[in-house]
Amino acid sequence: MKKTFITGATGFLGLNLIDEINNENWDVSALYLPGEDLSYLSQFKVSTISGNILSMDSLLKTMPEKVDFVFHLAGDTSTWSKNNDRQYKINVEGTINMLNAAIEKKAKRFVYTSSISAFGFHDGPMSEETVSTAMESGVNYHKTKFLAEHEVLKRFGKLQTVVLNPCNVIGPYDRINWAQTIKGIYQNNLPGYPPGIGTFAHVKDIVCAHIQAAKKEAVENQYVLGGTQASFKEIFDTIAELLNKKPLDKALSKTKLQAATYLCLLKSLVDRKEPTITMEKYKRLVGKQILDDRRAVRDLNLKKTPLKEMFADSYRWLQQENLLEK
Repeated sequence: MKKTFITGATGFLGLNLIDEINNENWDVSALYLPGEDLSYLSQFKVSTISGNILSMDSLLKTMPEKVDFVFHLAGDTSTWSKNNDRQYKINVEGTINMLNAAIEKKAKRFVYTSSISAFGFHDGPMSEETVSTAMESGVNYHKTKFLAEHEVLKRFGKLQTVVLNPCNVIGPYDRINWAQTIKGIYQNNLPGYPPGIGTFAHVKDIVCAHIQAAKKEAVENQYVLGGTQASFKEIFDTIAELLNKKPLDKALSKTKLQAATYLCLLKSLVDRKEPTITMEKYKRLVGKQILDDRRAVRDLNLKKTPLKEMFADSYRWLQQENLLEK
């Protein structure tokens, strides 16, 4: 039986990965932060371990010896500059701790979940060969994921490491990301659709690629995990159709979105709460995210679930959990 150690186990991607891994009948040790809600994680066949990636001592106590696979999913996805210091510690220093612990514990393979954001902003297709502009992007999340990737890749000689760069991920257990757009359309409180273009993937396709990256004998050291390219208008129309809602017919211009961003930032200075739209989010809403994922299709058998199916699965889960009204 293969042994695996997972961080970020209580999160959206982590829960779906563990769900799929249970079909592999592997021995799973899942790290969680003290105080985290374990109500979903406890539904799976998994050994739960309390610990913190910011503490090397904690990791050395919790990571088993000679695990076959380490999946490092834990990360800080904040787009609010107020959280930059915390984000650097979690995304960069936490990843360094994980790598050092995996080396000391003689883990066989280390799979790191990065993000397509680590490549920065580009108008054309992004592949594994794309030169990153993350450090010049002005987005701390981009920078920290790029820096963490660098730490993972430079240890390739001491540890079998694989970096995965997912796009926008959709599906069950999402309460924070695109679930908010589904809820916004359900509650009729979105003013319109942004002008950007993104790439979208079902979470099941992404986690299956993770498993392939772990268990295949010969793999490259990095894979862009793409899906279906679509404009935000197409996405909003797809969600509206699923919810039997009238499609949003108002395009939000860059000028209007930028003005709304500044208003949100001013409001946050008064109430000290995270802005609904940050400058980092604005850049994503008006930009392009086009991926060349042929390497992952070839090596990891990356599948591409249709848009309607991935959003339908996310919507059904939100209904099941009675989260649409909240």
